[in-house]
Amino acid sequence: MNKKLRNRWNIALSYFRHKTSLSGGPIEISLESTAKCNLYCPMCPRHIYTFDNESMDLSLYRKIVEDCKDYVEFIWPYGIGEPMIHPNIFEMIRITREAGIRTGMSTNATLLDGRRADLLLDSGLDYVILAFDGASKETYEKYRVGAVFEKTRENILNFLRKKLERKSPVYVVVQMILLKENTHEIDAYRKLWSIPGIDEIRFKRDEIQTDTTKLPGVEFRSQRRHPCHLLWRGPMYVRYDGLVHPCCYMYKEPPVGDLKKQSVMEVWDSEAMVKLREAHVSGDLSAYPACQTCQAPRPRPIAFYGSLMLNSLTVRKAVPAMEKLARFYKLSVFEKS
Repeated sequence: MNKKLRNRWNIALSYFRHKTSLSGGPIEISLESTAKCNLYCPMCPRHIYTFDNESMDLSLYRKIVEDCKDYVEFIWPYGIGEPMIHPNIFEMIRITREAGIRTGMSTNATLLDGRRADLLLDSGLDYVILAFDGASKETYEKYRVGAVFEKTRENILNFLRKKLERKSPVYVVVQMILLKENTHEIDAYRKLWSIPGIDEIRFKRDEIQTDTTKLPGVEFRSQRRHPCHLLWRGPMYVRYDGLVHPCCYMYKEPPVGDLKKQSVMEVWDSEAMVKLREAHVSGDLSAYPACQTCQAPRPRPIAFYGSLMLNSLTVRKAVPAMEKLARFYKLSVFEKS
């Protein structure tokens, strides 16, 4: 059994036994290549918090990848910012792939011109989400403030042409977050993006829920029925400066470590992480308000264990299908609110 498969089995066993001090490492991590963004979208956390306008140093990125390559299967070289802004984003992807780790990112595609499309395909990226939140110019530009509908769509179409010409295996998801004024465009969105090169059309639940954009009648969920799977498998969230948060939903909570000074495993099994897992196991989240109102998808234990039987890229490809099963066929893949 190879190291990464053994790591997944250890995670499954630890979760089943409610073990909070882990011998295995995270399956996924997010490395915030940059906190900069060229848009100012109303459904983004930037409308709630102020983020630093900084980027990760390439040497720090390389150090982290080298440190975790024996057990991490998937790295997201992006976070709160737009990854295409980082001048070394393509080198970051290459570093990750050369370490034997799969990579994925989400981009608003506004900067995905011909040159960057070539560089992205050359880099070996495995999985990309193209965030495009509307089927009409009016709706798209309402939610992607600073972007131009026609220009971004042409960027995407050009990228898809290049993907097909090269027979690139990169898995492409075009994604719309379901918001107050775009749900009426779901059918039009499917029609708009049912084209060669798109592997998946995803309609994603709004996990931020700002007052001006969230769907009517949707309220924050409270107590979890099971410990949060993210605390056992990841992705653990690493800021541009090396400071670590348990996940991206806890960005504004105190960091649990610093990868400029510590290894990934030292942080992953730190006292702060163990205490957080213990709180989830006991069901007492009073010390963690971010967890009490978290909108992250909550897979049922059977779905979580099933995901650990597969490599992380396969799981990522399966996520939209699982969401469809839950939404349209009412199958119990996720916890109910």
